[in-house]
Amino acid sequence: MKKWLSVLLVLSFMLAIAACSGNSANKGTNNAGATNKASNEPAKVEGSTDGFENGKYATPVTLTTVWGLNQNGSIFKEGESIEDNVHTRLVKERLGIDIKYNWVVTNTNDAYKTKLRLMLSSGEEMPDVVTYRGDMETVNMLIDSGQFMPVGDLVDKYANDTYKAGLDLDPTIWLPITRNGEKMALPILDYAYNADHVMWIREDWLQKLNLKAPTTLAEMETVMDAFVKNDPDGDGKPNTLGLATGFKNGFANWMTDIGFIFGAHGTMPGQWNLTADGTLEHGSINPAAKNALSKLKEWLDKGYISQDSALLDETTGSELFTKGEAGIMFGPNWLPAWPFPDLLNNVPAAKYKAYPVPAGPDGKIGSAGGNPPANGYVFVNKKAKNPEAIVHYYNWFFDNMANPQPGSEFEKGFAEGYDYATLPDGSITADIGKYPDLFPGLKDQTAPPLFYTLTFEGARIPTLYAETHVKLADGAEPVTPYEKQEFNTRLKENTDAMKVVMDQKDIRMKNYYMGPLTETMQSKNELLNKLLNETFNKIVYGQQPVDTFDTMVDNWKKSGGEQITKEVNDWYNSVK
Repeated sequence: MKKWLSVLLVLSFMLAIAACSGNSANKGTNNAGATNKASNEPAKVEGSTDGFENGKYATPVTLTTVWGLNQNGSIFKEGESIEDNVHTRLVKERLGIDIKYNWVVTNTNDAYKTKLRLMLSSGEEMPDVVTYRGDMETVNMLIDSGQFMPVGDLVDKYANDTYKAGLDLDPTIWLPITRNGEKMALPILDYAYNADHVMWIREDWLQKLNLKAPTTLAEMETVMDAFVKNDPDGDGKPNTLGLATGFKNGFANWMTDIGFIFGAHGTMPGQWNLTADGTLEHGSINPAAKNALSKLKEWLDKGYISQDSALLDETTGSELFTKGEAGIMFGPNWLPAWPFPDLLNNVPAAKYKAYPVPAGPDGKIGSAGGNPPANGYVFVNKKAKNPEAIVHYYNWFFDNMANPQPGSEFEKGFAEGYDYATLPDGSITADIGKYPDLFPGLKDQTAPPLFYTLTFEGARIPTLYAETHVKLADGAEPVTPYEKQEFNTRLKENTDAMKVVMDQKDIRMKNYYMGPLTETMQSKNELLNKLLNETFNKIVYGQQPVDTFDTMVDNWKKSGGEQITKEVNDWYNSVK
């Protein structure tokens, strides 16, 4: 789910500086300044699987890594930790792979990214595998460090058919991590459409105020005005908001998104959009963004959104909704699994429901999404003794847990008492609040071990999730173990939200640039992004007039944006 997050960003996806645990990584040769050209020799993996027979290493091998503990992957049974838990023990028992963590950080305030970057800048030797989900700048730093091998041979020789089929669904999945024709990391497959947004609304507030769910921005303003002025929480105080927002990390985010406002006017900020003439344009400089900023300023002035929005990221912004302060929030289908349980803890009587993204004044509807089903990458060290081990690891999750067969060991879930429990009638549940005795060693939340895995959520077959939830939302009975798992462990609100996503799949505005940082991006990106974000914020907060947008666009072009646009289009023309 997130997180990817991986599910799911993203995420400028996701969270970071905290204390480390475990041993520090060993120092090595300083490769921080190495070019990727020197490191892109094909990996020589012949014979490196000696001892891997019948799905297991006869003599256990060690796979070293580093890790950042995200919120939904840091819940452990009493006595367990990321270094020692049901996941690490199972992998060692079944595969003969012993996972060792060189260091672990609690991933708040970008701690994981920060520590990785410090390692890269100081030339520290990386572990056997590094998993990363987040900004492309760090992805490019990992590639350009010269410490990681091309993975094309690993995929060709060791990946199972399920993983290969997922990769083949959208060949552009490789574009962000290809250098000089070499594939430099293993894509972590995600469920297709899983990051696409819906409009979540406090259904109990709608009912209390006798309102209908909005279908346009104008109708949404009517609803937000009522949420702000008519005391929907019933406490007699003027302390409610219309929309939960947090745009500290940008104006089109994986949660608490406001990109839909820009989409309703015809653009999507922070990405490269395809124009009518077939060229790519940065969405933040399209004139439609000016209209969207005017609308945001109006909403801020009217109290529909928080005055602290520019200081809040996706997670802290979502707390406006989960604390019961805001009535609407935009985000993925899986929010009922996280963070919406916090809403029910804070406001037990709360009800929420997913609705379609609303249309703009000219009938336009736009929301970011539709990109290749990848949510992170696994980098394999050139010096790893068993580079193929991570592929065997990923294969195992595809074979056993991505879509388990009837009667198989994992047809109900990963581990009894962790992510599921069996009720007396044979059905399964993840409702720890109702059945706490069935989850010994845990309090308040279940501990799905898939969130501990080196690929964030075990393994995901891209097409499976959406197909399953649309089927269930349409009233079909669950038949396969996967369908039964989803039916029994997901809330109906989650399933219904996926149906909303699929009914609106044509509104998604894809980011058409998925290549590496261009030459000018490497030197100008930070400056240009700062220019965009600062100007956007000043316009929204009334510190500068809306017409400042035009001056900003001119400065953006003169300061490197025009050259970047040329480089982006040169790349696009070479791959389309």
